[in-house]
Amino acid sequence: MKNRYSTFCSIVFATLSFIVLLSSPAKAHPWGGLVIDSDGNLYFTFICPFVDDDHYACVWKIDANQELSEVLKSQRSPSDIILSSSPGGNIYAAERNGYSPNFTNTLWEIHSSEASILIKPNRNQDAFFIQAYAVSDNGIIYFAKENQLFERDTNGNISEIVLEKDIGNIWLLEVGNNEELYIMNDSDLYVKTGDNLRLIAPGLKKENPENIPFRGANIFFDIAIDKNDNIYLAYYGNREVIRISSAGEIQTILESLAPWSPHGVDVINGEVYVLESTLGNGKWWKFWENEDDEIIPRIRKINSDGEITELFSYSSD
Repeated sequence: MKNRYSTFCSIVFATLSFIVLLSSPAKAHPWGGLVIDSDGNLYFTFICPFVDDDHYACVWKIDANQELSEVLKSQRSPSDIILSSSPGGNIYAAERNGYSPNFTNTLWEIHSSEASILIKPNRNQDAFFIQAYAVSDNGIIYFAKENQLFERDTNGNISEIVLEKDIGNIWLLEVGNNEELYIMNDSDLYVKTGDNLRLIAPGLKKENPENIPFRGANIFFDIAIDKNDNIYLAYYGNREVIRISSAGEIQTILESLAPWSPHGVDVINGEVYVLESTLGNGKWWKFWENEDDEIIPRIRKINSDGEITELFSYSSD
């Protein structure tokens, strides 16, 4: 189960709209987020194949036969998409278009290879905001706007959830196995149960990561929770995936070697799946290209014994 801070659709300093998106409250990224359905299909967010300077985020699917297909393409450019799944496995995609402060926000539900709209495109930032969000099995939508947390019921009624203290801007949300809500700001991980807010792991963000992909990229992209309440974080800023127990014990379970960096994570049946991509070296950013300045995705799996295998790596050949 997981929230997909799929941290949307742009985080690299490039000639596209990445710099604009990075300066927004949502810390966007054009590729980020991974979820798995009950049939073992993998869904991840990544840029659509580049034709020009437009920036269309997409949701891609890899089926059991390793076939790659496009499930959802953003309606306009520039755009971001955040993937999320409820504890029961329902998959959602939150889409954001345009520029601050006039973003257009849409929420989709994904069924296999189709997507249907749950929240119609709108510019009312108080009705639904794509910074971080999570959905419960009963359809309650939680979303963050800067340092505020909101709840939207199935009738569209919205109320603010007042936390017992200000923890700063909220970047990751995830609904747990017992409907508790996991909340992460820039560096600290909390869990909210009822009215109680408990700090699980403080200071997760390193001040000067040795493996940072580029200046300004010291962020966490994604979060997942297994059936034993272990939390998994894709730490793009230090090229690693970390596991945090419910008691706050921290362990690195995967280190990505340059040029790869993790920006999506999910877990099912004790196996952890990780989405990574290369950074690219060119003046003009190219996606889905096998060249020196390429930006391409791959997915690896960590089994219960810690063995790491590659499940998917894109090749244009």
